[in-house]
Amino acid sequence: MPNARSSVEAQKGGWEPLSGPTHHDATTEDDAAALSALWAVVVARLGGATKSRLAPLLGSAARQHLALAMLEDVLGVCTTAGLRAVLAVLDEAAAEALGGPAGVQVVGEPAGGRGGMNAAALAGLQAARAQGASQVLVLPGDVPLVSHRDLLRLARAAGPAVRAVVVGASADGTGTNALLLRPPEVIAPSFGPPSVGRHLAAGLAAGARTRRCERLDLALDVDTPADLAALYARRPGGRTGQALAALLDGGLRLDAGSRPRRA
Repeated sequence: MPNARSSVEAQKGGWEPLSGPTHHDATTEDDAAALSALWAVVVARLGGATKSRLAPLLGSAARQHLALAMLEDVLGVCTTAGLRAVLAVLDEAAAEALGGPAGVQVVGEPAGGRGGMNAAALAGLQAARAQGASQVLVLPGDVPLVSHRDLLRLARAAGPAVRAVVVGASADGTGTNALLLRPPEVIAPSFGPPSVGRHLAAGLAAGARTRRCERLDLALDVDTPADLAALYARRPGGRTGQALAALLDGGLRLDAGSRPRRA
């Protein structure tokens, strides 16, 4: 139950935690309209030392294959959710591997990947804004369990406010796995743990309706062997499921509840 401070801030357009599923998930006409006005910016890299923290388990090619599969699943959800447009900010390796995905506008990342996730997100936000976007949802490419339900919850959380910041929290509550901004320049992206607190503080400072959504399907981002085991325990479908199956066929051991290990 929210405390008095949370309730007052909510009335003023401030921060309010939104934990767990909403009371209904059926898409209404208002929901469809909210989604149709939303632009998505998905950020991913496949080159260099992508997913380097998985190196104890996977070689470079296997990590790239998994990262590509996760990215394809994220883009697949976005392109079938009825959003206004989907942009993908990619390094050269990711753009080459994806080819020309239907319904996705590819934006090159800043030269040399300088600035990391924040610079890439900003490039996507600027590209969307230049094309008339009034609200943008920024997503990393390594949240393969993202669902239409997630997008709907984030859009609902923004409500009708002219200015809104909605943060989709990571499983540990510190990282930002989704960031909805209305308008796109309402705050600057500040990814990197503990980014949830920074984004919420920035939203409040900007006078925006500021919300935190928890227990989203996209709360699991895959960076470490423990994340990979957690993903395996969820039995994902799509390209990610196929990639995991190929890794298991190749000898990787991902026993649910135990530490991942090589064969």
